[in-house]
Amino acid sequence: FRGHAGKAALFTSANNVVLDPPSILLMDSGAYTIQEFVCNSCESYLGWKFLRAHDGPERWKEGHYILEL
Repeated sequence: FRGHAGKAALFTSANNVVLDPPSILLMDSGAYTIQEFVCNSCESYLGWKFLRAHDGPERWKEGHYILEL
């Protein structure tokens, strides 16, 4: 996967994170409603969570987390 700053990985869960309010993200694969998240301890940006895929074939990503590497 590709994140904002380069490589990223997809996970089914994330611990010790704080989620930001939902926003819309336009990507090459379509539009998504996401929530960016930061570390609960140091507040460093870590990635985002897919809340909703607006394109049917991409719905499998819903509920998953992208962690920037």
